[in-house]
Amino acid sequence: MKVVFYSIRPYEQQVLAPLCEPNWEATFYFEHLDLNTVQRAEGAEVVSLFVSDLADEAVLKRLKAGGTRLLALRSAGYDYVDLEAARALGIQVVRVPAYSPHAVADHTLGLLLTLVRRIHLAHDRVHAGNFCLQGLMGFDLHNKVAGVIGLGKIGRLVAQRLRAFGCEVLGYDPYADAVEGVELVSLEALLARSDIVSLNCPLTSETHHLLNATRLEQLKQGAVIVNTGRGGLIDTQALVSALDAGRVGGAALDVYEHERGLYFEDHSEVGVRDALLAQLLARANVVITGHQAFLTQEAVRNIATTTVDSIRRFTQGEALEKAVVLA
Repeated sequence: MKVVFYSIRPYEQQVLAPLCEPNWEATFYFEHLDLNTVQRAEGAEVVSLFVSDLADEAVLKRLKAGGTRLLALRSAGYDYVDLEAARALGIQVVRVPAYSPHAVADHTLGLLLTLVRRIHLAHDRVHAGNFCLQGLMGFDLHNKVAGVIGLGKIGRLVAQRLRAFGCEVLGYDPYADAVEGVELVSLEALLARSDIVSLNCPLTSETHHLLNATRLEQLKQGAVIVNTGRGGLIDTQALVSALDAGRVGGAALDVYEHERGLYFEDHSEVGVRDALLAQLLARANVVITGHQAFLTQEAVRNIATTTVDSIRRFTQGEALEKAVVLA
């Protein structure tokens, strides 16, 4: 049986490859899946994808014609797959619903602390021999109001960590039950009251541009935003305008609205040619990492084992775990 893995990086392949069954013809590609690379999956019953891939209707039709019956996503999010088209074509889709929520929660707090304590600026200065503290004034997290948007596994852990720092934590999630130590409020109330806003929800049609120009105007003056969810949760152009106006005091972003084709690759020789991202990178009050919140030893191992287990169950005709099935 042929299994094709797209968007594979060395740190992932070294964990995945030993787990694959000997009778699988497993092929690992660095390239992302799109219409230009879909021919590599010809004859593959199983195709495994990551967040940088694109499985829209056109790509899915090509996969189906080539014999694909299962898409195994190596992620919890699935906004890069047209699930309705997959269902219509009879392609089953599975994911990794909880590879390591602690990894993302830890990175969320790491980004926040880096931003509010100006650690990124201090690091660069010290390496240049400059030990001046001017311009590095931060603020305490203690007694600040932190709003967490999305109270799933990751959001709850972010809330827990914020409480440990002494924050008053507000939460917004229309689908969440009560969370200990978190005051559930409307989105408008959360934006108006929070000094810190953390985005920890999935990207759906309902949450696309959740923070748009109108909602950014509703923010408490000078609030900082942390996004370790999906780039499309924020209207990036509106964010730049809000930063210019001083409405937003800073942003810590692990994800970017237009990251496909840019993130997970080395552009150091040619530079960043995305004008919007370049505007963000030029700001002292913006911290950006390249979609690495998931990247811990534990998370990569869990992603690999869950993905391979789903493929094994599928090929052996066993029932797949309900938690991993999307379509």
